[in-house]
Amino acid sequence: MLVCLITLDCVRADHVGGPRGLTPNLDALEPRWTVFERAYAQSQNTLSSHLSMLTGNYLFQHGVYSNFAQKALPPHALPPRLAERGFRTRAFTSVDFLAALLGNQVGAADPRFPAPSEHGLMARMTRRLYGRRAPAEKTLARGLAWLKGLQPGADAFLWLHLFDAHMVYEAPKEFLERHVSHQKAGVPVSEQMKKRGWFSPPFPEYAWRVPLEHFPDRYAAAVAYMDHCLGRFFAGLEAMGHWDRSLVAVTADHGECLLGDHGVYCAHKKLFDTTVHVPLLVKFPGGAHAGRRVASLVQHVDLAPTVASAAGFEEPLYMGRDLSAVAGGSDPGHAVAFAEHVDNFMRAVRDRDWVYVEQVPGAENKWGLSMEEGNLFTLDGRPSPAGSRAHADRLKAALDSVLSSGRDAASAWGGAQDADAEVAERLKSLGYM
Repeated sequence: MLVCLITLDCVRADHVGGPRGLTPNLDALEPRWTVFERAYAQSQNTLSSHLSMLTGNYLFQHGVYSNFAQKALPPHALPPRLAERGFRTRAFTSVDFLAALLGNQVGAADPRFPAPSEHGLMARMTRRLYGRRAPAEKTLARGLAWLKGLQPGADAFLWLHLFDAHMVYEAPKEFLERHVSHQKAGVPVSEQMKKRGWFSPPFPEYAWRVPLEHFPDRYAAAVAYMDHCLGRFFAGLEAMGHWDRSLVAVTADHGECLLGDHGVYCAHKKLFDTTVHVPLLVKFPGGAHAGRRVASLVQHVDLAPTVASAAGFEEPLYMGRDLSAVAGGSDPGHAVAFAEHVDNFMRAVRDRDWVYVEQVPGAENKWGLSMEEGNLFTLDGRPSPAGSRAHADRLKAALDSVLSSGRDAASAWGGAQDADAEVAERLKSLGYM
């Protein structure tokens, strides 16, 4: 069996499929895989979310609330469990910091992104050649080349990460011309944001005199570009004869606030659907459940147990469910989906109708985010109507129940270490604080 996990950085659920028309290649495959309409990330933070995908653990269990901290994958993580069973494993990420913090723990290190500690001539030349982030087509080509080197029928796990839809959103000229207008504005984007009281990291590109819609339009172009590249990747996968035997999952680590959603511009903060409702498309081996759209609540912690089930083993430290059982109707999915914010600032739980959000006691609002009043909201983030106290109490109890679970998983993790100083500086340049 081939397991292929593809993660699209910052891609919201509402930008894949639907009337926007940004993802025709993924849409064309809908009859051949399962669409999970209500899938949620465990965090709006890149490293934290990927750790939850690869280990089936929540943030309060793996303990990584920041991109500035690093932990070794524990023995129960999906890649080492598969390696124990003879799977070859590999990861290719599209940004250097994620390779350094996580990707290079999955199989051999990515030669495009030398470790921060390497400062020799070869490392310097490699950084100059490949840069700090790679376009989707280059990363997917690496994945296909690695697959071509497999023995026929070999068991393998491949994680591919695409970074194009992360600010500053990048795409080739043809995609930018198709989706982004050439309008000008009288004042820089930074001043336009300040006037509205919106939060965003201080990217130098905000000195550009363009309309506020410019960067959300670039985001759409980046999503369209990744879809174009994925179409070619899946064609290659099928041409090599891997498609039928594959378990393929396409998701996002988190979403993105775009045009001032919840007071945030072109960044991923807070825990409403703009940042934690993610696309999840799964192609099961042998075409099982193909063409189905599933409305059950599912989460990133479900990915590891789904792969484990397909590979024929169980791991008690995984907190999620087998998505094949959910797609087949024998498992109803989760009663609630749970998410935690970067730096353990807030946490949220949602069911089919409501979102309950609370700030963690004593947590610092270091971004100066304007906060919505109350704890209970409708799914689209509006304050709850009067008389809904019972819903808030029920969801608060569900949140506390999640937090009290999985102590064995938490104890299986080792300690964290700070990210290398060079990685930390790189993260700051990308808008992370």
